[in-house]
Amino acid sequence: MLDKFKKHIKILLPKSNKIIVGVSGGIDSMVLSDLLIKTKINFSIAHVNYNLRGKDSLEDELFIKKYCKKNLIKFYSKSHHFSLNKGSIQEKCRKIRYKYFRDLCLRHRYDFILTAHHLDDNIETLLINVYRGKKVDVFTGIEEVNRDVVRPLLIFSKDDIIDYAKKNKIKWREDKSNSQNIYLRNKIRNKLIPKIKSIDPNYQINFVDLIKKSKKQREKNINYFAQLEKSYFKTHKSGIIESKKNLWKKYNIKSVEFILFRKYGFYKNSEIIKIINAQTGKKIVSKTHEILSDRNSILIKEISIEVNKTYDLNIGVNNEPINIILEKSKKSQKSNKKNIYIDPDVNMPLKIRRFVSGDIFYPNGLKGKKKVSKFFKDEKLSIFEKQKKWILTDANNQILWIIGMRVDRRLIKTSGECLKVSI
Repeated sequence: MLDKFKKHIKILLPKSNKIIVGVSGGIDSMVLSDLLIKTKINFSIAHVNYNLRGKDSLEDELFIKKYCKKNLIKFYSKSHHFSLNKGSIQEKCRKIRYKYFRDLCLRHRYDFILTAHHLDDNIETLLINVYRGKKVDVFTGIEEVNRDVVRPLLIFSKDDIIDYAKKNKIKWREDKSNSQNIYLRNKIRNKLIPKIKSIDPNYQINFVDLIKKSKKQREKNINYFAQLEKSYFKTHKSGIIESKKNLWKKYNIKSVEFILFRKYGFYKNSEIIKIINAQTGKKIVSKTHEILSDRNSILIKEISIEVNKTYDLNIGVNNEPINIILEKSKKSQKSNKKNIYIDPDVNMPLKIRRFVSGDIFYPNGLKGKKKVSKFFKDEKLSIFEKQKKWILTDANNQILWIIGMRVDRRLIKTSGECLKVSI
């Protein structure tokens, strides 16, 4: 086991990384610690005392502390007392544990967290996923490397770990709660697995094969959807995402391709099909995003909570609501989409606000006045794009500039002293 571990850990972790190992005091984490010592990998140990088993919990912590002192390993510990709130104790423990480990990583610059999950844990997780009706990646089990968490014992069974512990005379603490069939994992471990083993003593081989095949299929799925997303969605500078309707019309209500909309909070295929076939202006909303039907496209925008607020501009650099510079200049030039030059006697302060219904301005280069809504329509702006446009006005709410688009001709200057406004 040691030789196999040495080869495997070299693949998983470069030597230069700083490592912290989550240790409970049980046989799995104590074997992992011993393997790391014998592989001459420098590491620290972190332990969480949940105080769920009274004296035993305290003795677990003292046991690990003595082990670290004997082997010159840096030791971190956290004590947590649970309230009697509802919910899964195991899930709460997991969240507390990983939050603590990651806090240590940030504080002390550790690169990876190692845990002692093994093959039997992986099979149990797979069966739990089936029992709970998990629909996505149900047979992929536990990830060997998941961002900053590495599980180098997944290639070993519980029997491998027990044999190694006995041969190397490793001491560990026994958690009596593991034999109690209170939690689903314990029921699967203590009741279901022995029955499966009695039917097929080599059941683990089949599970390993299933997990490998499932992971390969998942990689294919990830690649397929990544290519599909790249081809089907275009993100504009404004942050609005556009997708052409005709790309989706070949799919039906059972098509898996609609999974791509789940990242925006839309889970019903029928809902997506309706908006694809809807007239311009129809909209659907999730908790996080809006999808708008706009001519031959659908537009996706993140929902932002915006107050209908007006911002005063000061001379110099202004950071709200956008980056905009207001400065006095002795020389006027021709206004464009980035810079405008206006009369210095304009009613101050200048203000920035969103477009509102009924706005009218006098577009430079055109005769007469025009409704801003009509101007937006002529420019073929979608509803989302209209919502994102900012209007520059004087103190009396006279429009000076549809920022980044068209300046009002009434107060522009082409020579002499002026106020320059730039984005």
